[in-house]
Amino acid sequence: MSTPAVTETTLDTTGLEFAALTCGDGDRDALLLHGFPDAPQTFVPLMDRLADAGYTCYAPYMRGYGETERPPTEPGNYSPMLLASDVFALTGELDDPDPLVVGHDWGGMAVTTAAVAGGQGLGTCVSLAIPPNFWSQFDDYATQAMRSWYMNQFQVPGHGEEILRANDFALIERLWRLWSPDWNYDDDHLEAVKDTFRTGETVEAALRYYRDVFDMFLPRRRSEQEIAGIDVPTLVLAGAHDGCIGADLFEGVTDCFDARADLDVLNDAGHFLHAERPDAVADRILAFAD
Repeated sequence: MSTPAVTETTLDTTGLEFAALTCGDGDRDALLLHGFPDAPQTFVPLMDRLADAGYTCYAPYMRGYGETERPPTEPGNYSPMLLASDVFALTGELDDPDPLVVGHDWGGMAVTTAAVAGGQGLGTCVSLAIPPNFWSQFDDYATQAMRSWYMNQFQVPGHGEEILRANDFALIERLWRLWSPDWNYDDDHLEAVKDTFRTGETVEAALRYYRDVFDMFLPRRRSEQEIAGIDVPTLVLAGAHDGCIGADLFEGVTDCFDARADLDVLNDAGHFLHAERPDAVADRILAFAD
């Protein structure tokens, strides 16, 4: 079977214009949302598999990334609620009334927030490498604060941007090695991600995600951070060797859902599990979405 072609497209929503990659021409639609530090190219192997299975896939550059429009980097413009609104806007542009929606890292937080907000227009969801209740249980795991050191660094305006850009974005390579120690990523993927961060004010936008989420969650009591009653069928996948978010934080994650929910922790995979083990991830997604 020939490999489906990946092309560039634009998803013009009522809020923002999203640059995106697309692949396949099937009857079902799949929306794939990337995280940090990454770009849509991370999904190409997974998009190939989904396209072969009958999906038309769309992987946009997230709000503020690459050629996607960048709202001003003011407080609130990159909050989880705005990311959720992007999910609704993007799925509203698709032909499928019940699309498959896959989110990794920040993309996963966007998908989960949209599901918590009611999930209108979402079919089956997949959250990669981030549990829905990450913030409410953050303080329960001492090692997670150590893994999340970079978040505190990103809170300081100017300093965060400086350390991310330093030495031709060496921090991206450092985080990839820490978070996915078994991943033999290729140089083309790394360069595509660096090119994304070189574009416009992508760096400023990407760091605003971290500042806005701190503004949203830190002032809240723990009881106000807890996630429960999600009513959208969701598959949660994690990597056993994830150096960003420990696999132990996923224990009991299915308790956050009223709808059907499964958790699978993949061996020999870290934070970027969909790029490290695309076939294993695709097999699990297709089985769950069937």
